[in-house]
Amino acid sequence: MGAFKKIKARVPWGLIFNLAIIALTISLIVFFIFSKDGFIDLLNSGLQINMMWLLLAVGMHLLNIAIDATILYLFIKESTPQFTVKKAIVVSMVGQFYCAVTPSASGGQPMQILSLTRMGVKGSNGTAALIQKFLVWQFTLTTYSIIAMAAKFSMFVGRLDYGMWILTAIGFTGQILTIIVLLLASFNKRVTFKVIGGLFKLLARLHLMKNLDKKLQSLDESLTSFHDCNKALNKNKALVVKVYVLTFVQLTVLFLIPYCIAMSFGQNGVNMFDMICAQSYVSMVSGLVPLPGGSGAAEYCFSQFFGSFFTAEMIKSAILIWRTITYYFTILISLPFAAVRKKNAGNDNPTNNQKPGQELTEG
Repeated sequence: MGAFKKIKARVPWGLIFNLAIIALTISLIVFFIFSKDGFIDLLNSGLQINMMWLLLAVGMHLLNIAIDATILYLFIKESTPQFTVKKAIVVSMVGQFYCAVTPSASGGQPMQILSLTRMGVKGSNGTAALIQKFLVWQFTLTTYSIIAMAAKFSMFVGRLDYGMWILTAIGFTGQILTIIVLLLASFNKRVTFKVIGGLFKLLARLHLMKNLDKKLQSLDESLTSFHDCNKALNKNKALVVKVYVLTFVQLTVLFLIPYCIAMSFGQNGVNMFDMICAQSYVSMVSGLVPLPGGSGAAEYCFSQFFGSFFTAEMIKSAILIWRTITYYFTILISLPFAAVRKKNAGNDNPTNNQKPGQELTEG
């Protein structure tokens, strides 16, 4: 039994998982390019693709990234006046990359906090800003999807089977629970302290944490700073309105990309509003899959919901182009920002060079 545990411990499960995801991604790309009615067949069919619409689709995605950086800048600027637009772009791109390559986009915010602290942003301020930004995104996306399904209920009924309705219910429930948990963590210090403090005590009992009293005192001080920052952000009503409007525009820009692709294929009869509603659902459901970029689920949902907007000869190519613009292109342009800086950028605040997470775990 001991030998089995040793062998099991030596298995590089993380590497195996990453290789499996890479294999899945390559397989999907090859399938959409070379299979029957794939991209090669589409090119050979003589279809004239309107490149202006495809360039507009790429422009939409770049605008989405620009809006994301703008929202980040507005949040961080509240607590760190010396924070610049250039730094916001860097941090946004760090988030874009790690959201794309980690399961359920789980690596984006931690790496952004790491980047922010090394730019001289106080850890609690950066964490509060990113949580508020994520809350705005989740709330806007959930509301957007509910309104889309209500407005186009007949269209959704025709495309959702029993299993998809269950997945939809799980999706909305998960989104709402996430919002509730984040709101509780953001504004109820007592409950937050009990939950994290309980985890600290468990780690101490397992001899995985030392100096428990010191850690709890540091946690209390950090949570006070964190919650004060959250309250300050939400007292700025103009900021709240501005970021919600920007997030709505950001989502709409993202949801317009399939429409641009359809127009590039000469599908002039498609309804723009229908496609926006369909894409809002695809974005919500594919985000549930605990794989980088929702690989597999994103392609499946797109094929289910956009099959009526594209002909059978076009749908595979549409999926390939959509994923290339919104996912593979994102990884490509954000890759240069993947290596988070090791030094405080610009030395804006030389006295604030604590390690990432130090405010929340260390005194």
